[in-house]
Amino acid sequence: MQQAELIEEIAEAAEKIAAATGPHDELAYRADPVWRLLTTIERSSYCCSLSDVARLMKISRQHAQRVGFEAAHAGLVELAPNDDDRRIVQLLLTERGRAEIARARQQRGTWIARVLLGLDIPPLLGATHVVRVIRQRLAQAEREKRDRRRT
Repeated sequence: MQQAELIEEIAEAAEKIAAATGPHDELAYRADPVWRLLTTIERSSYCCSLSDVARLMKISRQHAQRVGFEAAHAGLVELAPNDDDRRIVQLLLTERGRAEIARARQQRGTWIARVLLGLDIPPLLGATHVVRVIRQRLAQAEREKRDRRRT
């Protein structure tokens, strides 16, 4: 019974986190495809092509292209040809994209601090460990299911 309650609490918390908004009604904890694209490009140690982004984000190349064009239209990234191979389209963060990352991270940090205010570190570390193990087990089950389908 307590195990089921834990899973229900995690699922409900995930929904609330996804829907939480900040003081200006913007999402407090972004996880949308454009956000994932921006942070993927930022973390990369090299200049990402659309194919690189698709692989790193674990999405199709076509989906990466749609998200890349959406981010370019918003002025967050620049689509640039590769100097060595003009067929390759690279995604470069613009100043506006970098500013958006900084703004969203600052807002996320403030929101997280407010949500976790007054909670002690040891229980947070324990809860983090439990949720991480659950997530890893679910990811492993997904991989095994995919592998069974392939064979």
